Amino acid sequence: MSDKSLTELINEAIESGSSTLPVFPRAITDLRNALKDENRSLDVIAKQLAMDPSLASQVLRVANSSFYGGLSTVNTVKDAIVRLGLARIVQIATLVMQKGLFTSKDSATGQYLVKLWQHSVAVALGSEWLAKRLAYGALAEEAFMAGLFHDIGELLLIKCIEDLRIKNPEMVLPDDLIREIIDSQHQEKGGWLLNSWNLSEVYCGVAGTHHQRVTEETGTVELIVRVADMVAYKLGIAPNAQPELVISSSEEASRLGLSDITLAELEIALEDSLVVSS
Repeated sequence: MSDKSLTELINEAIESGSSTLPVFPRAITDLRNALKDENRSLDVIAKQLAMDPSLASQVLRVANSSFYGGLSTVNTVKDAIVRLGLARIVQIATLVMQKGLFTSKDSATGQYLVKLWQHSVAVALGSEWLAKRLAYGALAEEAFMAGLFHDIGELLLIKCIEDLRIKNPEMVLPDDLIREIIDSQHQEKGGWLLNSWNLSEVYCGVAGTHHQRVTEETGTVELIVRVADMVAYKLGIAPNAQPELVISSSEEASRLGLSDITLAELEIALEDSLVVSS
């Protein structure tokens, strides 16, 4: 057993590449690029999705959920695109592919990752909803992605700790210590991981600073994600519930000019998101 601290072991594992780090699904980039390609037909994109039967079936399952579904069931990816629009289907595919990272062979870790996944989806969809509600429609997709990735640092740390436990079965790691490490390091590690994935600076910034004090430089997307994040914690859609949060008095809510009615509507939107993340 090493005499190094858990923090040192985690940093060493990340820097050396000995730990299995989360990998960004390249298919997400391909699909999102397809949204910007005016020459890419609906049929071509539908075929691109259908080439992966598992992905296609999961996309259809989510598309037919009560959150997205209509009066009738859609049976093909093309029908789903026609009903919901290409942008929404790409969003659903993004969720489906990203969900694959939140798995573990350890039951306790797996339960935590389920809650973390539900939280990530709730903040993503809540951020998108709030951006549109506040007439920041042009930022809605960016808010969705920033919300989805805001706690990716937690996933990275959990995966590293899981690897350390497997390689060092004699290692005793108290839950309080793990929680302290996650709380103190997930922002830094999240920003680093998203940067290593070559994602937008906005996503890296939100992941890296979303629990820090609001400053004049805090952008609209981050303010939106912060509010959705707090609402999720208040509702218990998170690994650790914080029902005592008073969001209406927060600096983020003040900067965005949020009313109690809007916050109540946002709570409903987040509760509805649980259908998607199940």
